[in-house]
Amino acid sequence: MRIIIKTPKFIGDTIMTIPAFELLRKEFPDAIFTVVCPTSSIDIFRKKGIQRFIIDKGKKNRFKNTIKMIKEIREERYDIGFLFHNTFLDALIFKLSNIKIIVGYNKENRKILLDFWLKIDRSRHYVNHYANLVNQYLGNSHKNLPKMSIYYKQSRLIKETSKPKVGFVLGGDNKGTRTYPKVLTLKLFSILHDSNYHIILIGDKEDNKNNTIYQQHLESIGVEITNLSGKTTIAEFIDVIGSIDLLVTIDSSAMHISASTKTPFIVLKGKGTSAFDTVYPKVDFGNIIFSGKNLIKDEDIIKAIKPIEIKQSIEKALNEL
Repeated sequence: MRIIIKTPKFIGDTIMTIPAFELLRKEFPDAIFTVVCPTSSIDIFRKKGIQRFIIDKGKKNRFKNTIKMIKEIREERYDIGFLFHNTFLDALIFKLSNIKIIVGYNKENRKILLDFWLKIDRSRHYVNHYANLVNQYLGNSHKNLPKMSIYYKQSRLIKETSKPKVGFVLGGDNKGTRTYPKVLTLKLFSILHDSNYHIILIGDKEDNKNNTIYQQHLESIGVEITNLSGKTTIAEFIDVIGSIDLLVTIDSSAMHISASTKTPFIVLKGKGTSAFDTVYPKVDFGNIIFSGKNLIKDEDIIKAIKPIEIKQSIEKALNEL
């Protein structure tokens, strides 16, 4: 049995497909799996038994890369293709690749290209959204979701210390209304200066613009600080999150990585890109700080979270370890 999977384009969304993938591994233990995904998502599948990756380069040279992808997929003569990304183009690529059975949600009028399809229910949690597609195809043979879990190893990028290691992913300007404001972040780090934490700043290159400012501030007040933002591969990013004691994050891929590596986390909730109750990790740990329920403007929601609230939540979470 040869099975090919097309993931969503974002890391956080791809992590939420893992329980669906585990259902497939349980149902087809001897199957040969291929994953079509962006380069950034490959390391999510470490130790998952994926025999082959096909890189989705997105909009870059779209026509040329689409033809190349079709040729690559055709080489293996796949038995089943699962579409966890809901575009018409994805379904067309699978159809032109001669996959015997194509499974997906009916969006963008692509039902004609699918051999098994379901209507989308946007009220479902994203994890259930993907797992339900697989389970329905399998005749509803499974009752419970597999646990959310991705592989990580202890990071060598964090120096050994007896201090609690607290990571922060607070966003860059590109995160819009999800980003915790710079002024409030500087106040937060000021009131944490006597807490005896080893603070680790992580994120992408966009986050590093703000994190460099925070690094300079923390160093000036004598806080032990490591700034890794924009300096890690995705695998190293996962390893760092899996190796710390606590993560303070906005709604981001880091939140899903933390949940999947069993790292305690605190989420600062602002206006996100999806309904929060459909993306919040389905784990029995983690805390949310949400202070803007009575506010109208999107950008005001996360601003309502006071630095002292975050400090108190950090202290509580670390005391519970």
